[in-house]
Amino acid sequence: MKLATTFGILLGNLLLLCACDKTPGYGGNCGITGTVKIRKYNSNYSVLREEANYANADVYIVFEDGKGYGDKVKTSYDGTFNFNHLVPGNYKLFVYSNDTTLLTTDQVPITIPVKISKNKELVNAGVIKIADNARIKGNAIISGNITGHKLGASYTAIHEKVYLTDMNDSTNTNASYTDYNGNYIFNDLPVGKYKIYVYSKNTVPTPPYLLLDSILSVSKNNDIIKNINFDVND
Repeated sequence: MKLATTFGILLGNLLLLCACDKTPGYGGNCGITGTVKIRKYNSNYSVLREEANYANADVYIVFEDGKGYGDKVKTSYDGTFNFNHLVPGNYKLFVYSNDTTLLTTDQVPITIPVKISKNKELVNAGVIKIADNARIKGNAIISGNITGHKLGASYTAIHEKVYLTDMNDSTNTNASYTDYNGNYIFNDLPVGKYKIYVYSKNTVPTPPYLLLDSILSVSKNNDIIKNINFDVND
C-alpha cells in the first residue's frame, strides 16, 4: 500500500512537471489579442494622411523556437485579432508593412514580443502599426471655369488643360480638360492641400507663358469647392 502511494505521488509530480514544461504553442487555455492599424502616408512618407484600423490583415505568431511562424490569423472588421488555446511562454507577433525608410521596396515585418506568464491569461499585445503610401481616394470635388482672352475679346476656353498638384506630395499631379462650357472638375479627392494652376500666354515675349494658380484646402472628405476660375490669354 505504501509503495503504491509513493508511486502515485511520483507519477503525479512527473505529470505536473511535464505540464509546466510545455513549449510555447497550442494546447493551453491562454490567449493573445491586439489591434492592427494602418498609417497612410504620401509617396515619400513625409506626411501622415490618415490612420485607421486595418481589416483583413494577416497577423503571424512565432513560437519560442523561432523556426518560421507557428500560425496566422486575419484581423476583423475593426482591426482586432485573437490567438486562442495557447500555453504560457514567450511569443512574437508580426505584420508585414511597407518600409518607411525607402531602403527597400519589399515589405518588412513589424514585430512585437509577447509573454504569457500563467494559465488562463489573456494578454493584450496592444496596437501594431504598419505603413502604406498608396494614393488615397476621397469624395471631395473641386471645380471651376476658364475664360480665354484674345485681341480684346473673351471666349469660352474649350479643352483647356488644368492641373492639380497635391501640396503634400509633389509627385501626385493630375490634369483635367475644360468642356464645351469652359468648365473643369476634379473628383474623388481626399482631405489635403492642393494647388490648381493653368498656363496663360504672356503679354511680353519673356517668359512666353505665365503660371496662374490657386492654393486651397479640402478640410472634409465630402467638401465641394466651386468657382475656382481663371482668365487666360491666347
